[in-house]
Amino acid sequence: MMQIFRRAGQWLARLFLTISALCLMALMVLTVLEVIGRYGFNAPIFGRQDLAQILLALTIFLAFPIVTLHGEQIDVDLLDRLFSARAAFWRDRLIALMTSVALLTMGYWLFLRAEKFLNRGITTEMLFLPKYPLIYFIAAVVTITGIAVALHCVARSVKGPKD
Repeated sequence: MMQIFRRAGQWLARLFLTISALCLMALMVLTVLEVIGRYGFNAPIFGRQDLAQILLALTIFLAFPIVTLHGEQIDVDLLDRLFSARAAFWRDRLIALMTSVALLTMGYWLFLRAEKFLNRGITTEMLFLPKYPLIYFIAAVVTITGIAVALHCVARSVKGPKD
């Protein structure tokens, strides 16, 4: 059963990272075409800023859970040498717990923000695309990441420190 979850997670991670990479590539192409159109033909792309914002948000938040769960974010280890292996283990669990609480709080806040955007009919400036679907997606990703960090923290705590 655990193997099925692991494979599903790996498949989902690949899917998210592939879509994120495609969004980043689309953002690059959009930027190049915008520069060529603006400076070469004096014809900027209508709605480029709206599209760029959406593509950038998708690029970041599709990769966010994978980067977070794999621990690939930037770490500052200035004080690591002051902790024993056992103390470092529990310090890392505490940090993971605080990260989870922060992510779940942010997810809750984003769900409220998305609901506000839905109720007020807030759209992008040029293309008039509704913003709430993107914010709901980001809220879901952040919330799921917070839950996953908490579960990972508990699972690592049960295993205990490696002595």
